[in-house]
Amino acid sequence: MDPNQPIVLPNDASEEAYLIQRGWACVYKLLPDGSRQVLSFSLPGDIVGLPGLSLEGASPFWFESLTEVEISSISSATLFRGLASEPAVARAMQWSVALESAILIERLISLGRRSALVRTAHFILELATRLSLIGEDTRRGFDCPVNQYWLADALGLTAIHLNRVLRELREAHLLTMRSGHVEIHNFEGLRELAAFDADYLTPPKRRH
Repeated sequence: MDPNQPIVLPNDASEEAYLIQRGWACVYKLLPDGSRQVLSFSLPGDIVGLPGLSLEGASPFWFESLTEVEISSISSATLFRGLASEPAVARAMQWSVALESAILIERLISLGRRSALVRTAHFILELATRLSLIGEDTRRGFDCPVNQYWLADALGLTAIHLNRVLRELREAHLLTMRSGHVEIHNFEGLRELAAFDADYLTPPKRRH
């Protein structure tokens, strides 16, 4: 699928969840005044739409590709058969739902209590950690196909405010974000600034 293509539109009635095989996508909500709140960025290995399978009615959200993506749809019937017969599938689905909930909780904390500087640092580290869990080496940086408008809408900031925050992080020699890439200059310093603890992103068996 090409970049910037809708996968699920608001009011679509869907009986499928979606496994991201390759690429980045996002889930967001448009408000009546035209503003946008990004709820999550979906990375390879993520399953999108699981909570909606247990709810009647149409999706209230947009689900859209950000890059070229490869996606597999999973019907509710197939999923529920797997849950009933395969413990490994049940554990994977349980972890996927728990991870989505944990990320949304951290986003709520960021929007409510973290400063713009800290929430931005925390979010960058969250992305770095999620990518590291699928095999990327992200301590020095990572490709990030999210422009500043999308990132601002995830962080509850204006693009202008976010630009000032990114400049502050750059001048503090913590990170630089430009041209689809995040370069991390001081991983430990960034983690200290954000008071970042990755446990909420890590499956229990991989925690130390």
